[in-house]
Amino acid sequence: MKIIRLSGIALVLGLTAACSSVPSAPRQPSTPVVHRVTPTPAPAPAPAPTPALTPEPIPLPIATPPPPDAGALPETDFDPPLIRVLLRKAPEIVLPGTGRPWFLSSKDQSGWLWGPLKISSAGAGIWWQLGAFAKEEGADELVKKLKAALGEDVRIEVHVGDDGLDRVRVLHGPEGKDFLASAGFPGAFRVSSEPRLRVEGSGGAFESTGEILLRPAGDERISLGSGRYRGGMIARIVSGKVLLINELNLESYLRGVVPGEMGPSAFPALEALKAQAVAARTYAVAHLGDHRDQGYDICATPACQVYGGAGIEHPLTSRAVSETSGIIATWEGKPIDAMYTSTCGGHTEDSTYLFSGREAPYLKGVDCAFDRAVTLRGDGERSEWMTQAAFRAELARKSLGLEAGVGPRDILHALAVKRGLEVKLPETLKLDDFAGRLLKISGLEGAAQNLSRGKTPQARLLFLADLFKAPLSPPPVSGWEFTWALEAAESVMEVDGILRKDRGELLADRDAGARIFPKRADDSEELPGTLPLWEAWGDSRRRRRNAEILPGAALSRYRDGDELVALVFSGSGGPGEADRRSAWREWVRDVSIRDLARRIGMPGLKEVRITKRAPSRRVIGLEAVDDSGRRKSWTGFRIRRVLELPETLFDVLEFTGPGGEKMLRFLGRGWGHGVGLCQNGAYGLARAGKSYDEILRHYYSGISLERIP
Repeated sequence: MKIIRLSGIALVLGLTAACSSVPSAPRQPSTPVVHRVTPTPAPAPAPAPTPALTPEPIPLPIATPPPPDAGALPETDFDPPLIRVLLRKAPEIVLPGTGRPWFLSSKDQSGWLWGPLKISSAGAGIWWQLGAFAKEEGADELVKKLKAALGEDVRIEVHVGDDGLDRVRVLHGPEGKDFLASAGFPGAFRVSSEPRLRVEGSGGAFESTGEILLRPAGDERISLGSGRYRGGMIARIVSGKVLLINELNLESYLRGVVPGEMGPSAFPALEALKAQAVAARTYAVAHLGDHRDQGYDICATPACQVYGGAGIEHPLTSRAVSETSGIIATWEGKPIDAMYTSTCGGHTEDSTYLFSGREAPYLKGVDCAFDRAVTLRGDGERSEWMTQAAFRAELARKSLGLEAGVGPRDILHALAVKRGLEVKLPETLKLDDFAGRLLKISGLEGAAQNLSRGKTPQARLLFLADLFKAPLSPPPVSGWEFTWALEAAESVMEVDGILRKDRGELLADRDAGARIFPKRADDSEELPGTLPLWEAWGDSRRRRRNAEILPGAALSRYRDGDELVALVFSGSGGPGEADRRSAWREWVRDVSIRDLARRIGMPGLKEVRITKRAPSRRVIGLEAVDDSGRRKSWTGFRIRRVLELPETLFDVLEFTGPGGEKMLRFLGRGWGHGVGLCQNGAYGLARAGKSYDEILRHYYSGISLERIP
């Protein structure tokens, strides 16, 4: 039998107001203390929703708010404005941390428990009151009698009210009054039957019919599953399940949103991340209180916006949040519905075509493209197309300072001079002898012998070039070709580090100059005014005099020390979409007519037709026809759900699959819904020199940027 004595303390932990601090944690008791329960004779009122943020309109049609002062940034994760984020909904939730102190509070009481904490529903219990006593001894005497008569499985509560009376209550079902009377305790009356939330930990248990606020002692983040979270937690019961809600400062919340939506390793451009931070902040502010009936503002999944907590924070995205602190996008003084998508396929779409009821003057379709090309100036004359092998021979010739038409002996001598060696070479060289001397002069002879199983120098040279991705053409079958000898020299110079190759993207800076952003680099680098410029198309290369290239073009750079030996840009058959570097630029999905028929509930499916397209060419009307002429149709974004496709920017073809099965092939572009800010496009624009406010005004037509007061 569990006996619980309550006191009617009216102390509420100030998580909601974010102004109180957690008391110092007492020492953990060696034995559990008595249980504390919140008795509520009447149903608890719904918790007050997080107040909406309604900033005073600031007429800033063009200007962008300056960076916030240090004093404007939140000092703690509990500073207002606060947001409530639903993390989990389950019958039972465990917060780990053996021995970790937690301060718990509800509307009527507060106290300490030590982890791990188990949060669950205690069910809809009915409490039956048997008596109220002015003195504690009277209540204790009744408890002893109840314990002796009812046994250990019945729960008893002693509630100390504000009026000083000790009320004795027993938890039982609807027949509790008759049950107690038959046991010799007549006169019981019902006092409560609301669903109860129960938190168990070392030190006892804590129950409430309302929500319970949990705040850990110390600065350590809260662990839940694989995640870690700032701020505090709120637990409540909805429809018999436990809701665990993270309550924290809005800016602290965004530090766990931006890297979840635009990972800094995939999008290492500060201005793009700042645009995402403003969009995410605006979305959160606009949707505060959407789920107030269940006690939270926003969910932590893509259904709202991804929130990974403190465990996914990154210095670059945290900087993006802090440098835009408090800034939101507005239309006529109100936060906009800041929709955003991963990849828009070169053009976004008006919201009206895809989402009924979410029409907005600022959610208009726009080109997701660069507005100006970058001029690259070459330092030589244009050449004819050549093979990649011939191009690599040219790299070696330039790096070694050789004239055209040189022989193997000249190549070995030039390489030896470059490495500061003196060598004696025969007048004539056989191919295998050349390969052996090339490995020795380059310092790769030991690596070739230890890493390769080739029996000849030539075989070891070919293996080493392939192993370290400096591919070398097969050697000539007969005769001596200086082109192959130069190509072989280029391979070993790549492997031994003399000739360094890296890849990156072309950027435009604000002064109309050209820059390269190397892969895995932290920042871009300026390119010289004149360049050893080459164009690549497939496996062919040619020298270029001048070229107009769109930002985002792929670049390959070859350097010998501080000398730029060649800069190669890749040609493209498509226009300059800013989101073209996305992995979801294009996609293909094949589905059998039979499987699609099962999915949409049309057993005799015969045909799928596109009936209407939006201005961006997205499909906004779709019709399915079966062999009896019956039709089904869908519109807007629902088409993507029905077909289970990444986007609605697609075309459809029929073909015959294995065994004569009728198939549909969907050829598409983009990922998401295509409305609002395009994340991959924002990244492209940022790397082309656009600032975060320019990016936002590009994708959200006619907005202003304002700071929350």
